[in-house]
Amino acid sequence: MGTGRRGMSRRTALACGAAVIAGAGAVGLNAAIPEPPMPSPPAPRAAQDLPDAPGTVRLAVDDRPEAPASVLTPAPGGRELLWTDRGTGTVRRGMLTRSGVDGGDVIAQLDVAPGSAGGVRGLAVTADGRVFASFVRARDRRLVVAEIAIPAPRIVWRGPRVGRRLTGGGLAALEGGRLALGVGDQGREVAASDTRSILGRVVTLDPDGPAGQTPRRRSRGWHDPTALAVGRAGHIWVADRASGDDAERLGRADRTRAGAVRSPFRRSPIALAVGDGGTVLLVCGRRSGRVDRTELRGVVAGSEPEVLRARCRYGIAVVEDRVYVSGDEGRIRDAGTVDGLRRAEPIEKDEQAAEADRAPEDEPDAP
Repeated sequence: MGTGRRGMSRRTALACGAAVIAGAGAVGLNAAIPEPPMPSPPAPRAAQDLPDAPGTVRLAVDDRPEAPASVLTPAPGGRELLWTDRGTGTVRRGMLTRSGVDGGDVIAQLDVAPGSAGGVRGLAVTADGRVFASFVRARDRRLVVAEIAIPAPRIVWRGPRVGRRLTGGGLAALEGGRLALGVGDQGREVAASDTRSILGRVVTLDPDGPAGQTPRRRSRGWHDPTALAVGRAGHIWVADRASGDDAERLGRADRTRAGAVRSPFRRSPIALAVGDGGTVLLVCGRRSGRVDRTELRGVVAGSEPEVLRARCRYGIAVVEDRVYVSGDEGRIRDAGTVDGLRRAEPIEKDEQAAEADRAPEDEPDAP
């Protein structure tokens, strides 16, 4: 500070001291009054204060199917689809047709805690046809991952005990052979902030490992990662439901902050699929009853979700160039081509499409 001056004024010294603190290690102090700080961005609106998605289709409680098809998962070869009866331990397999699926043979009956906060949470099929499921186990309410095999499932990982909300459970098979799993934070954000915790994480598992294996953590900060999908270059995409003051998010499992897009409305994502060579994400909204799309630009989501007229309530899957959904009645049908949904005009925000008298009450968890 050898400028020939007798010293800083008290005001200048305080201003410089504040600049040091605010700048977290900034250098080059001088006697000038610092520029006024940039205004802070507005706090995000609480999830419960966000509007419903445009075109939300309201479904009365009495009209909901008892055990709709959910967790739609393609099998290798593009000719079969796996799914579960929501809230149960039943896993089915059927042949794909242009109208939906043919049959629905039961391939597993898992011992699960029933209900929307239990049941089978995710399904994954590896390239060689091995089938894995994540589910809430009945006897101890632990989130577990198992290989579906005969005569009994083989436990791959025995996870934490879970409550009745923000369970997560999205599951996907990765190109390298490992499994990716989303673990919800159960509303315990303080516990999830502990670096030793498994809550609020996307992790990967060795499909041949022991039940007590230690998962590899890929990302943290998620609330209810209900669905995972693998896109271009093996990137893991996550559909995360809202919790507390946070909005629903779509993002990359390895880029929680840089790659996540917050939703400006509520649609309760229950299923996620990647289409068109990994350039678009398609989401099924349990609350909205619609399909919405998010364009991808490179390795990040490049836009907020746009809600389409295509209907979906419980599950979505892309098989080659076609999109299969589980709608209000809980049955699987062909919703058309990926390109058709890619080109479809979105519903405008001020457009109303309510089709029943009552809005669906939020369930404690999904799927």
